Amino acid sequence: MRPKTVVIVSITLVLSFLVLVTYGFIRSVEGPVGVGEPEVTEAPFVDRDIDLSTGISLEVWDTQPPTEVELVYQLTVIPWPAKGSLPPIAVKAFHNGKDIYLYVSWDDETEDILSGTNTFSDACAIMFPLKNRTKPSSIIMGFKDMVGIWHWKADLDGQFWSNEVPEGSTPYADYHYPFEEEEVLVVTRPALNSAVRDLVATGIGTSVVKENQTVQGRGLYDNGRWHVVFKRRLDSAHSEPDATFVSGEISYFAFAVWNGAKGDRGGRKYISDWVKLEVK
Repeated sequence: MRPKTVVIVSITLVLSFLVLVTYGFIRSVEGPVGVGEPEVTEAPFVDRDIDLSTGISLEVWDTQPPTEVELVYQLTVIPWPAKGSLPPIAVKAFHNGKDIYLYVSWDDETEDILSGTNTFSDACAIMFPLKNRTKPSSIIMGFKDMVGIWHWKADLDGQFWSNEVPEGSTPYADYHYPFEEEEVLVVTRPALNSAVRDLVATGIGTSVVKENQTVQGRGLYDNGRWHVVFKRRLDSAHSEPDATFVSGEISYFAFAVWNGAKGDRGGRKYISDWVKLEVK
């Protein structure tokens, strides 16, 4: 091959790569699904309280109309392009004047509740803007805007609500050092106060767990479908940055789903565009 031809081919390959990178970046910044007005999920007042320690009360959610939210596979983490698709998730919400409840449901052929070397847990997350409830400029962990993330994982769910560690999970050492009456090396599984981790982020790789964990959540896998309910007080109980919900006002939220059977973890996930949340 002539040197001039080699140069032309090389330039063409580099330009093609840059076009793909730019396209993925723009799609991720502007939103993963499309343009136009976001879907709207209403959170009406319902005089009910759900005690998650006894279950997620599907009979309550059956009376609430769903918002169907489209998902696409992430565009910022290899492998590219999207591998497979996920049907729309169903989103519902209501409040009782004290607490707000958010429901997320999606089809999944397998119940993945293990986390180990080569096994990954099913999971879902809800992301909220933390600056005046306005829509951030990007869907990528808020990009440069601060966002709050409620992250539920199936493996943590059983550990928290049933105090069960599924057989096959990565083992944790739990013992007393020889000749010591108490454990002197902290190597046990951390204590859980929720099946949901409440995080704050300002971009990729910046998420941190908040000191005060006030969000509860519980999941139910039934007939090939996950049903997950999140619960938190309407008002923010702490001084840390937190999602706020005000009756009569509109804010935004976005969603992510991980399918453990397909190797989803970290940035490998399905994501939605921003959706409006209207608290009645």
